[in-house]
Amino acid sequence: MKKQQQLIKLMCFAFVLFVFTGHAQNKTITGTVTAEDGIALPGASVLLKGTTTGAMTDFDGNYTLQVSDQSNTLVFSYMGMETQEVQIGNQTTINVVLKASETTLDEVIVVGYGTQKKSDVTGSVVSVSTETLEARPRTSLEQMLQGTMAGMNISVTASNAEGSSNSMLIRGQNSISASNSPLIILDGIPYAGNLSEINPKDIGSIEVLKDASASAIYGARGANGVILITSKKGKEGKLSVNYSVSTTFNTPINIPKLMDGKTFYETKIDRGLTTTAVEDEGYAEGRSTDWVDLATRTGTTLQHDLSFSGGTEKTNYYVSLSYLNSEGVSIGDDFKRYTLRLNLSQELLPWMTFKTSTQYGYYDRSGNNASFSGAFSMNPLGVPFNEDGTQTLETWDDGVYVTNPLAPLLYDNSDITRRFFSNNSITIDVPFIKGLTYKLNTGYDYRSRLAQTYRGRDTRTGLSVGGSLDIANEYDEDWIVENIISYKNTFGKHSIFLTGLYSAQSEWSEDHDVSAEGFPNDVMSYYQASKASLVEPSASYTKETHISQMLRANYAFDSRYLITLTARRDGYSAFGTDTKFGIFPSAALGWNISNEKFLEDSNTINNLKLRLSYGESGNEAVTPYSTLPTLSSTNYVDSDDGTLFGFYPSKLGDPTLGWETTASFNAGLDFGLFNNRIRGLIDVYKSKTTDLLLNKSISNVNGTPSITENIGETSNKGIEFQITTTNIRKDNFTWKTDFNIAHYDTEIVNVGLTDEDGNYIDDIDSNWFIGEPISVNYDYVIDGIYQEDMTDTPQGDVQAGDIRYLDADGDGEITTADKQVIGRRIPDFIAGLTNTFEYKNWTFSFFINMVSGITRSNTLLYTNDIDLRENRYDVEFWTPENQSNSYPRNDRSASVNPLSASFYRSTDFIRLQDVTLSYRVPEKTLDKLKVNNLEFYTNIKNLYTHTDWIGLDPEFTSSSQQTAVPQTLSILLGLKVGL
Repeated sequence: MKKQQQLIKLMCFAFVLFVFTGHAQNKTITGTVTAEDGIALPGASVLLKGTTTGAMTDFDGNYTLQVSDQSNTLVFSYMGMETQEVQIGNQTTINVVLKASETTLDEVIVVGYGTQKKSDVTGSVVSVSTETLEARPRTSLEQMLQGTMAGMNISVTASNAEGSSNSMLIRGQNSISASNSPLIILDGIPYAGNLSEINPKDIGSIEVLKDASASAIYGARGANGVILITSKKGKEGKLSVNYSVSTTFNTPINIPKLMDGKTFYETKIDRGLTTTAVEDEGYAEGRSTDWVDLATRTGTTLQHDLSFSGGTEKTNYYVSLSYLNSEGVSIGDDFKRYTLRLNLSQELLPWMTFKTSTQYGYYDRSGNNASFSGAFSMNPLGVPFNEDGTQTLETWDDGVYVTNPLAPLLYDNSDITRRFFSNNSITIDVPFIKGLTYKLNTGYDYRSRLAQTYRGRDTRTGLSVGGSLDIANEYDEDWIVENIISYKNTFGKHSIFLTGLYSAQSEWSEDHDVSAEGFPNDVMSYYQASKASLVEPSASYTKETHISQMLRANYAFDSRYLITLTARRDGYSAFGTDTKFGIFPSAALGWNISNEKFLEDSNTINNLKLRLSYGESGNEAVTPYSTLPTLSSTNYVDSDDGTLFGFYPSKLGDPTLGWETTASFNAGLDFGLFNNRIRGLIDVYKSKTTDLLLNKSISNVNGTPSITENIGETSNKGIEFQITTTNIRKDNFTWKTDFNIAHYDTEIVNVGLTDEDGNYIDDIDSNWFIGEPISVNYDYVIDGIYQEDMTDTPQGDVQAGDIRYLDADGDGEITTADKQVIGRRIPDFIAGLTNTFEYKNWTFSFFINMVSGITRSNTLLYTNDIDLRENRYDVEFWTPENQSNSYPRNDRSASVNPLSASFYRSTDFIRLQDVTLSYRVPEKTLDKLKVNNLEFYTNIKNLYTHTDWIGLDPEFTSSSQQTAVPQTLSILLGLKVGL
């Protein structure tokens, strides 16, 4: 018996040992992941389901993974492919063939107040992936978005350190006098201010709502399109640490050739002008001051980004820290950005989840750069520095034209902005009612800015008044509370998605400013306002509120027939008492043709969807208090009490002032062909904007010459085409092309002016013409140069070398009736072409940006400085020996260009805008280094531009910007590390 007991104990011990040994045993799984055409898929993910254990395939699609023999399922995934799960069982070799995703139709995208499967979207919504953004690493999010989609035109309007000088238009212009900028939504909350204050590395996805059906959900502010920005979120799995660093070198380019000292002096002599002593001395010494060169430098940008992300079944988190130090090519133009972001999702109860997306930013814009308008115009014979190296107060001896363009570099300036932006929500999945969800969404945005500038006695401005200062304290606060209820469910072949919204929002802004001059010395800089001999304080306050309600219904039958109905009611405090609220409806239909039986077995057509939509959206277009009558102050002298304050009516109120409304029709077709190796879309649209908010002239007897009214109408139509093709997909090589092109044409229908017969007429004074685009040039047409002295011309007596104007109406004389519309100031066509090549671990891409149809006056080719007190573009003047039709003679007489007509040129350009090369370190090396990712990359921006434009850059939008900070050639070097 005793031996039997010992035997039993021994067997039990052996059994336990066997069990534990069995649990501790691992086995190795190997295999290959390929596409349906047999091509290996490098970088595919192989994950043990329910764990963070996994591997990536190598260049040949092979993988090796250690798993417990108790493991059940492997999950295989690859971008653009359908995820596949495989039971392990007793297998040690598992080869998998992944199918191409149906144009990622199951991809969920943000559509405003919720998400939808891409296949269920009926509006014109375009997504921009993080991969696209990362291929163009830039300080500015706007510049990263250039050319990524049809219908969105982003123009760089100037060059600065933070990359914030940009303009965005979606489908052209609708409004004449109001803003045409799109509404920006960050993590579900309206965002105001510079996008440069958002760290692009924190962006998870971007969706652009272009047609009325998509944007009408935002009602009163969606007329110009909506950009939805969603920041990165954590995912379930182990902690992921990512670090990246990049440095950029910026060099000024395309600087127009100005006159040097010798040419400037001799041009004055040829013109018969008197020169000054400084000019005579400089010419004799051979002096030629390049003021633009003195004001510029090689700019550098350094950026560090560190992020932590991960999560569990109930908690997901994403934390990032970023530092940016950018020095612009203009000396004194500096920008520093510090951001801290926390995105957290926490399941409080099985039916309740809390989420926050919070960012704190500190932005330092301290410093003043040189005056570039002064640098371009300053006399090249002028003297920039004294013998001791200090700046000269007066560069040459000619009165008001002598202020040193470099003087702002001596100003003592501090400009600090602090911003706290937070979106917080609680989502409740209502128990016992499947699909019913309530979300309380809140947002808070607080911004403070303190800007201080002191101009001391070492500058001409400061010396003349004994020092001067400006101090600006600005505070802005926005809050929003949204109650969102939604219901989503499927009944057989029927699917519904209902959304209701009640929202309240308030925004206020407050400024407290001080200007002062006359100080005992410069020692205390801008901290001595109390010691000034003259102090001028000022203050302002504005507040506006919004109240909105919205209902949206989405219905789908059998994933084939789709309908979306939306109605939104918006109230805005700035409008009159009679018109504060507006209602904006929309409807859209979708037909997933590729889901019909006659295409279900097609090997050619993988996706084909027809979209039709009609809707209305609004444009607030007016600032707070615009509908109220206002008074302005003026001083008057009383014989007894001296100077007193008085007030007079400066603006009339109008309680009927209301919304601009844009009604739009859109037809679109989405397609995917040949296993989705060709994917794209086509959209055509037509819209009409009515009740434009324009100023109407009235009699001055009312105390003001104009009043704002809802008058006028514009129309807008266009076509958009976008396509992505996978041209080659081999084992180690892939070539992909993205191309988009858009044409839009806005024209004025009427501006509220009529003739005696009631017919609509042009507003010539405002350059608004019926049947023409909103932004045009209107001027006399330069029709060449007179080659000989003539009498009895439409211009009277002329001399050889004078400008000849076009007698447009042929009446034999030049009058204002001969002025013509000379081209448009918004593009006719915009296009973008990106090619991406992947060879093993190398990726190379280049982006070409194309803009056509803009005509702009060239301020460098002016003729009105008859005394030649300012430098100018080095033109080739007409001479008897060099007769041409390009530019008039060099003469001080105003008769050369008596009507001061401008020179207009096309700004069409084709630009090799981004070239990127990256290298991802192989998996085997990563394993040795104990890191998950290691990537080196470089990017070159503005490598080459083909254009006939003369000036700084054809993309700079206004005439004044042609004498601004030059465009830059940028070279970026970067490193990414993932742990």
